[in-house]
Amino acid sequence: MQRWTSFIRPLLSDLRFSAAKSETVSIYGLLTCRHTGLGLTGSSNLRTSNRNQLLQTAQTFIRRQQWGTYQTRVFHTSSRRPIHPVLWIFLKPLAKFSAVLTGRSLRIWFRSLKPAQRKKIWAAVKRHWYISAGVPAALAASAGIYYVSHIEETPVTGRKRFIALTHDQIVKIAQAEATQLIEIYGTKQHAPNDPQSLRVLQVARRLLSANPELRKMQFREWQIYVIKDPLVNACVLPSGHMFVFDGILEVASTQDQLAIILGHEMAHAVLEHGVEELSLGKFVDVFVIFCLAAIWCIMPFDGIALLTHWFYDRVIQLLTHMPHSRKLEKEADKVGLLFAARACYDTRQGSVLWTKMSYNEKLGDSASNLLPEWMQTHPDSLKRAHYLDFLEPEAEKWREENRCPKLPPGDPREAVKVLSQHIDNIVIANKSGQDLRRVQRQPGLVTVKNS
Repeated sequence: MQRWTSFIRPLLSDLRFSAAKSETVSIYGLLTCRHTGLGLTGSSNLRTSNRNQLLQTAQTFIRRQQWGTYQTRVFHTSSRRPIHPVLWIFLKPLAKFSAVLTGRSLRIWFRSLKPAQRKKIWAAVKRHWYISAGVPAALAASAGIYYVSHIEETPVTGRKRFIALTHDQIVKIAQAEATQLIEIYGTKQHAPNDPQSLRVLQVARRLLSANPELRKMQFREWQIYVIKDPLVNACVLPSGHMFVFDGILEVASTQDQLAIILGHEMAHAVLEHGVEELSLGKFVDVFVIFCLAAIWCIMPFDGIALLTHWFYDRVIQLLTHMPHSRKLEKEADKVGLLFAARACYDTRQGSVLWTKMSYNEKLGDSASNLLPEWMQTHPDSLKRAHYLDFLEPEAEKWREENRCPKLPPGDPREAVKVLSQHIDNIVIANKSGQDLRRVQRQPGLVTVKNS
């Protein structure tokens, strides 16, 4: 019994549901609430003193904008017809578990045979080699035909992608996920007439008014939840539930920056990235299941098989899921910038925002901030800032097409360049234990008090 437990226990982790209060997760592990991509999973990732220091300095350069008030928190669009997706909840982990048991059982059975019986089996396999080669080839051809027949065009961008599930199936899962998030953060929700709620509401309404794609979603209403939590995060579920945390409102200090955040998250919903990720994951899982069965069948011992299983899962994550996730984030950055530009927001603030996000990462304590980009689901924040700078000429054309007023004089990105040097000095000083207050300052530069 113990030897069975030794290899079964790690596999059961796929069946467990988790929901930590310090992070936004999916209760089913099938559809995650896509977020801003800081690599921050809790409120303790950024030291309070350094965060306040950063924000106070940034406020010297970046003017806060005032916002109006609205009395409703619900946006009505089209109807929805969800389909209950219980099958998808358990199929993946159970299929992997069955593959492991099948492969291991086959290995144990084959090893229990006498040498003469093994030779007889191998001789039959060689004699009917065309079956051994034909079955995998037929399966691969069927998979290719299935993949090609499920290619669809992404809204807005026109990119071709594989979609195997209906939007309604994903919405049903998103509804369940939203219900759990509401249960977790329900007591921390800002009142509808709180300044934070009104601020988010104004930006959301303006984005909705300027972008027809947001009004044609396959659900009845957008629902906004502003959470009293220092978590630096915001996310929009395919069901239209929008969760915005105080931490991201603190970093996005202007309405223009908040529009970049909300536009990015709404873009995920419009582009149906949740559907795309789940579809790709299920397609890859078909090959993963066969490979897992082969691993547990071929490897001579359970320990080696378990280690190979773990390594294989990590390789699949690094080579398929993570690169694809970063690709979707980049696409959402561009479409989110389009949404903000149509609403006549200052799109230059997008670069400012992601530069500040980069500061957050530099000043943070999270171990995930030390990981290279290829080991994360989101692009590097500074690269995202540079990407938005690259798109800025196109964003200005989008503003002109919508007859937006001219941008205010003075580029906010220039101020952030000066601030960047001071943040780098703080990081270097903290690592070396120096006190910047004793360092001679150059005239004309803004000073930052070292904590």
